[in-house]
Amino acid sequence: MIEVVINRNCDGKILDFKVTGHAGYGEYGKDIVCAAVSAVVQTALLGVKELTRAHVEKSVAEGKIVFKIIEVSFEDRVKMDSILETMVLGLKDIAEGYGKYLKVEDRRC
Repeated sequence: MIEVVINRNCDGKILDFKVTGHAGYGEYGKDIVCAAVSAVVQTALLGVKELTRAHVEKSVAEGKIVFKIIEVSFEDRVKMDSILETMVLGLKDIAEGYGKYLKVEDRRC
């Protein structure tokens, strides 16, 4: 199972997230759940990198993605919120259809 943990501040802004595990829906290279989650998360990371000047820490490895916001301007925070909230919507939508293979935990404060 892929587990996604999203941590937010008390205002609901995303501070960091972690994606770990393997879906186990299909064989390696043909797992549509893994491919969908990877595409959604990697696209969000690319959007943050290319569209903002935010200082972030990220780590991408086999079966694990970790992302943490270190410093971001107000203007870039607005952009980043749109990107990351769209990612969360996509992940939750995948989890609705494939809950046996993907769990999304959205934590606040």
